[in-house]
This record gives sequence, structure tokens and C-alpha cells, in this order.
Amino acid sequence: MKKIMALLLTVMFLAGIFAGCAKKSSSDAPDEKGDKFGGTLNIGTFADPDTLNPLVGNDMAGSWILNNIYPTLMVLDEEGNKVPYIIEEPEISEDGLTVTITLKDGLKWQDGTALTSADIIYTYEILEKEKLQWQYEVLEGVTMEAPDDKTVVFTLSTPFPTFITTIGFWQRIVPAHIWSEVEDVKNFTNDKPVGLGPFKLTDYERGQYYVLESVEQWPLSPEGRPYLDKVIFKPYPDVNTMVLALKSGDIDLTAKEIPAAAAKEIQGDDQFTVVQNMSLGYEHMAINLHSNKLLQDNALRTAMAMAVDRKKVIDFSFDGEGVEMTGYVSPVYEKFQIGNDLPDYDVEGAKKVLADAGYKDTDNDGVLNAPSGEKLSFKVMFASTVTEHEKMARILVDQMKDIGIEIIPEPMDKSLQSDKLYNTHEWELSLGTWGILDDMESSLSTLFHSTAALNFMGWSNPVADEAMMNMKSSISEEETMKDMDVFQKEIVKEVPDIPVFVKKLNFAYRNNFDGFRLLPSNLKGLVDPQSLQQVHQVK
Repeated sequence: MKKIMALLLTVMFLAGIFAGCAKKSSSDAPDEKGDKFGGTLNIGTFADPDTLNPLVGNDMAGSWILNNIYPTLMVLDEEGNKVPYIIEEPEISEDGLTVTITLKDGLKWQDGTALTSADIIYTYEILEKEKLQWQYEVLEGVTMEAPDDKTVVFTLSTPFPTFITTIGFWQRIVPAHIWSEVEDVKNFTNDKPVGLGPFKLTDYERGQYYVLESVEQWPLSPEGRPYLDKVIFKPYPDVNTMVLALKSGDIDLTAKEIPAAAAKEIQGDDQFTVVQNMSLGYEHMAINLHSNKLLQDNALRTAMAMAVDRKKVIDFSFDGEGVEMTGYVSPVYEKFQIGNDLPDYDVEGAKKVLADAGYKDTDNDGVLNAPSGEKLSFKVMFASTVTEHEKMARILVDQMKDIGIEIIPEPMDKSLQSDKLYNTHEWELSLGTWGILDDMESSLSTLFHSTAALNFMGWSNPVADEAMMNMKSSISEEETMKDMDVFQKEIVKEVPDIPVFVKKLNFAYRNNFDGFRLLPSNLKGLVDPQSLQQVHQVK
């Protein structure tokens, strides 16, 4: 059995991954040892972190900062493979029920305490005990023991081929000697984090800046510590303001991807380099099946999916820099493209579906009424700082209007949108991004299983649930593909969520910095620790 279940990206999306006008390369005549050290890198972001608590933080802006402070067991490389970070190569038994990890030597928390197996076990145990995020689901039925300070042995109740690449990649580790003293882990603000990584948070002011200073020793950096003295994340109200800050010199790098039009403009300026990768997730419109009885009608949801002209959405909201989603698996994962697609864009077909289901415009105002008399009028919420979602909302208003459905844009703060999705459930439609969907055999269940924390849509389908759980534990590719087919047919039939497109992502940085590594997705991009720990100022 393979020790690591690696994720390989489709070659067609990796070809030409570096676009633009790179002027320098870190492989050019190397500097003398020490010449690269020093300097401050200012990074533009689009929001404050929801929280500095790495056990509950689940937003992109927060992840960019927290990933540089708290480690995961595994990380992505440039090709999208999951590789060990603070551990050696994991060992997996032939029956898939035992996974053994060994910590690398010489790693210490930022207060000088050694990283041990107790930190791994504490993190995972508190995660499951408190039911934090979605990662706790991965640990159900798993026992852990530490034969020594560097080793953890996981025993699984059923085979789970992607267990270590899932929990090891997604869950940040915290120091047990600090967090075990915290009374309320879930609500702990963690204002003065003690981490383990290339950078430590030393100062911040919400809405203004987050200052990360390099640590004195970090053995995973090329020369034993990061080259930069400081990395400062600066939130901006929207991506256009962030781009202006790049042009003016207020920032040196965009953590958030920039629009294609801005990328083309910046690419023509020899002060900058523009690079491009593909999202490992996709843009979508979620549908709340909890609270709105109208949206519980499968015919209505199917008609809405048929009314979405994805090409026009891509052209309008993302300057054409995207690939259409035809079903619930991204085209990045070609292996799982097995023909179970959503209905094609078809306005007249959508109107017929609604008419057959009894929807009529009874008061001649252009908005259909349900048989109960209620209008097909729904609010669609989105983060006000995400420009492409604001544009998506505008064009979806017109496309839904074409079939007699009114949707009303509802921009709001990103943290409020998250609260509505995960806590209050007071919403109807929501525009968002599924971040990284990596191990398809298991990650689909983290989104769509009826008990999944990320299934804020409230979709429940026993047949699909069984297929997802079978995929999660299967060690047979043939059986996995059979269950993948069952799952896809069920979700396409019921449409709890409307996939729209996969983004092509453009990032830009000033040429007075070099050494960046471009990692897949906007969750990683240029600002993951694997990149920032080796970035240096050009002198």
C-alpha cells in the first residue's frame, strides 16, 4: 500500500502555471550565505481573520496568517502532492487500519518547549471532544497512543486510505502545555499565540495590520531561519483597493488573487511579476434547505441550476478567467469526471420545469408564485469584500429573472456571513468558495454528508450518504468509482448547491522580492509558510 495517498493535479492545468514577466529567479547566481537576510514584506489581504484561534478558525484570511504560526503535519507542494512537513514519511499498515507518524527532530514551540507526540494527541483529542470545525469527523472511531515523545500510532476502526492526508493536512497543531490550561477552548481568543513555525505574531490592530516576525531558528527554512525579518498582512476593504496599494508601494504582494484585467495591466510594468495557478475548489451558490420551505422543492432548485449561464458569469465576474463547473467535481480532477452533469443552461427548459411544478405568475408582476401563493423571491448573501461574488450576484439576478425568480443581493461582512452559515442558519442563498477539495474519495463527505459540519445546506440523502462513506473507506479503485457514480447521480438529481466555476488565479508581487513558491489554490498561493520562509529581498 502506498504510504502517502498523493493528490496529483491534472497536467492541463499545470502547464504554464507561471505566467507573466518574471524578471529574476531564485536559481540565478546564489548570494553568499547571509546576503539574503533582512527586510519586511507587506502583504495585501481582503479581510481580518475571523479569529486567531487555530482550532476554530475556518476562514481564508485567517488561514494565511495562522498557517505561518501553527504547523500541520503535512503540506502541499507545487504539484499539489501532500507531503510531510513536521513529520517523517508516515507508515500505513497493509490492512489500512494502523497509521504511524514520527516527528522530525529539533522542532520547538516559540517559548522553547519541544514539540512532542503529546501535542499531536492533545490537538486531535480536543478537536473531537469539542466537535470543532469539520476535522473532528475524520477522528471518529480512531484511537491514538504515543509509544514515545516523537511517535503517534493511530488505530482506525475501518480502512480510511486518506486519513493522514486529510487530518494531517487540514488540522493545525497547538501546544498541549498551553492549551490544556484553557478552560473554554472553543471561545479562546488566543490574542498572544505561541506557535511553531517560521513566524510569530508580535502585534496587530484589526482592520490595519498583523505583524509577523521571523523566529531565530526554524530548521525547515533553507538556511535555518526565514530570510525576512518581518511579514506584515494588511487588510483592505476590497480587491481593487488592494491592487491600488500594490501599485502605490504600500504592499509588495497580493495574498488575495487579483482580477484578470488588473493582472494584465500590472504584467506590463517591469516593477512586478504576475503568476497564475488554478483553484482546487470552486465558486458556488449554496441553497438553505433548513428554513425556507420553497427552497425544499427539488423542481425549483433544478430550474435555478438550469438558469445559470456559467460562461456569462465567468466573463462578467472574473474577466473570463475560469472554467465552467458542469457537475459537483471540479474539472481539475479529471479522473472523477464520469458524465454525471447538471442540466445544461436552458431558459425555456427551466420555465417548463417550473410550470409543470405548478408555479405561475398570478399577479403579473414578473415573479412567479408557488401554488401556496408565495412569491419566488429570495435573498442571496455574499461577502462585501469579495468583488467577484458581488458581480456574480448582479448577473445571477438577471439570469434568475429570466425564469421568473427574484433574487435580492445581500452584501455583508464576511464574519457575519460565516455566522449565518454555521450558527444561526438565517439565510436563503449564499455565494461562496469551496476552498480546497483534495482527496475526492473523502472530501466530498466533508461537504455533503448529512451529518457534515460544512453541509450548511442541510442536504440529507441516505443513498448518497452510504456512497460517500463507502468511498471514504474503500481500498478498491473499482468500488470507489462505483460509489462515486452513485453519489454524483443522487446530488445532480437533488441540487442542494449550484456549482458555477473554477477560478484561474492571478497573484502579483514586486520584483524587489524573490524566492516565492507558487502553491496550488488561493488558500496557499504565495503566502503559505513553504513560500514565505524562503522569500528574500533583492539587494
